[in-house]
Amino acid sequence: MNDGEAKHSKQLVQAWTSALRASPRLPFEEWAQTHIRNGDGTPFYFRPYQVAPAADLFNPKIASVALRAYSGAGKTYLFSVAYAFAIEQLKLKIGKMFPAENLSADWFFKKLMPILKETPVIASLPMVKDNVLFKAWENGAEITGVGANSAGRIRTLEVDVADADEIDAITSEIRDEGDKLQMFLRRTRGRKRQHHWLASYPSIVGGSKIDAAIDQSDGCAWFFECPKCGVAQSFHPKDIVWTSGKAQEAQVECPECAKTFSDKERKESVLETGHFKDRDNKIIVAGELPSEQYGGRRGYHINCMAHVGEHADKYANYLHEIAASSEQADNSENPKKARRVLINTLWAESYEEEYEEKADPEGLLADRLDYDPAGLLPEEITRIWAGADVNGKFIAVFVMGSGPSGFWALNYTEIQGRWDSPQTWKALDQIRKRKWKHPNGVSLGIRRFFIDSRFQKNMVQGWTRARQPQVLAVMGSPALGSPALGNKRKDASTGANVMTLGVDELKDQVYDMIDKDTDTPFQINFTDAIEDGVEMFGGEFFEGLLAEDRDTKRARDGRVVTHFVHTQGAPRNEPLDCACYAVAAFKSDKRTEEAALKSLENLANGEQDPEQPSRVRQYKPTRGIGRQGGWL
Repeated sequence: MNDGEAKHSKQLVQAWTSALRASPRLPFEEWAQTHIRNGDGTPFYFRPYQVAPAADLFNPKIASVALRAYSGAGKTYLFSVAYAFAIEQLKLKIGKMFPAENLSADWFFKKLMPILKETPVIASLPMVKDNVLFKAWENGAEITGVGANSAGRIRTLEVDVADADEIDAITSEIRDEGDKLQMFLRRTRGRKRQHHWLASYPSIVGGSKIDAAIDQSDGCAWFFECPKCGVAQSFHPKDIVWTSGKAQEAQVECPECAKTFSDKERKESVLETGHFKDRDNKIIVAGELPSEQYGGRRGYHINCMAHVGEHADKYANYLHEIAASSEQADNSENPKKARRVLINTLWAESYEEEYEEKADPEGLLADRLDYDPAGLLPEEITRIWAGADVNGKFIAVFVMGSGPSGFWALNYTEIQGRWDSPQTWKALDQIRKRKWKHPNGVSLGIRRFFIDSRFQKNMVQGWTRARQPQVLAVMGSPALGSPALGNKRKDASTGANVMTLGVDELKDQVYDMIDKDTDTPFQINFTDAIEDGVEMFGGEFFEGLLAEDRDTKRARDGRVVTHFVHTQGAPRNEPLDCACYAVAAFKSDKRTEEAALKSLENLANGEQDPEQPSRVRQYKPTRGIGRQGGWL
């Protein structure tokens, strides 16, 4: 090769190199379809309602994209694919924030990294850092995961893209720095390319961060045409109709022409005619900028009526699923809570909390049923339950019976005496061992007895250990949104079985049970029982039962949950706590009502109940407990 040829070859290599470096980047959609593969090996495709948001994510003239979408909309997968594009094509620095750091770590491990590792153009890029919450590539691209609970890590961020997920679960503020979400979004200041991505299920009306973001944007909603009349609608829950018990026959009723159409017709119309309209009723084409008055803020609301399944040619009856979920919610033990979940997760709408006025003591007094404790039980009662609460001066005990149609309050007693007095515990034992006469001649005892062990744990759990399985120690769970019945475990220090309870959930159910206007399947019937001249369920009892008010809070996972707070000036709440423990005792029993009725018949015929509670066992205190170990 002579000098001229060598020079020409060098120039050619330089030209090739320069051309490669300056090659135009592919549009996001084209890049994704070229490089991303689904789990079955087919090319990635955007669902109809994902095309417009995908075009906005990297548009330099769109300041923020807010996405309020139903569960199953593919939001997480879409954003993960966008991350892959940002790494390989744009070499961006991205911050990903969840309400808590553990959620960020979980997202990295389960959602993002599998996609990156299965995409050859990303997998071949050399990484310079690969930590749990930080990934960096040789080309300069970075991804940092943070939790809203880690203010220090948020302060150190410098990113091009601030991506905040489940923002309705971010509740706290930082002193002198304001809202944590806004603090996170400010970490893009000074960057050439700035993008804000916001996503979440909504929560409650008036308290939703994603609603606020949508309200500040052009507010695009998903529409599709009615297959019967051709009018485009943004359909809502009330538009799905079916006969009760026949969810499989669910159809959509058009609010314009009142004609119905099938799920297959709905999906076909979504694929053929689906589009977004902004709040000014303007049809939005992918890549089109928001109107000037919205300052580059784009918002999308996508409910479950946009769902087309994983592949367009699969027409599983999604309306059936929605209708069945709605019926399950109506028939659940807490219909209000179940409906709230559906509104948030399927319809991507905030829930308007509507609490009925709390029952009043006078009303409950007036509604009491006749009952003589010295006489027979109400005939419908098949089982008896008890809940007890311990404090420094007395032990409160609430006993109630249950049958196919509800509960009957039988006894409420406050055993006066210190927690360390043997006489106090002997008196409690007398209630525990008490029998009530059923009209069929059978004597019924307490089947399950739940007692709170937060106060003087060793003493209480020592007493319960000697009386298991009839008696069980319980403790309230501190976590918001905990289920009514939690896990049962053995306490290492006392050896007693202990069950955690979601007390807010139980209180919510009890309040519904004492309100005759709710649709709760079980109601508590209070009685005018008098023993030893003492009125069991009088005004003082009801004031304690109603000593707390309902409120709402957001749990760490973003769910809106009911929370109870003590009413200012109200008396002590032992009646409410004891009622909750008695209801929990009922819920813990695996015996069905049919089995309970059969058992009652067997006992009446002189047959032994195979599930008769065991006798009290001798208890030996665990080492280290000392005299607080329990009273026999």
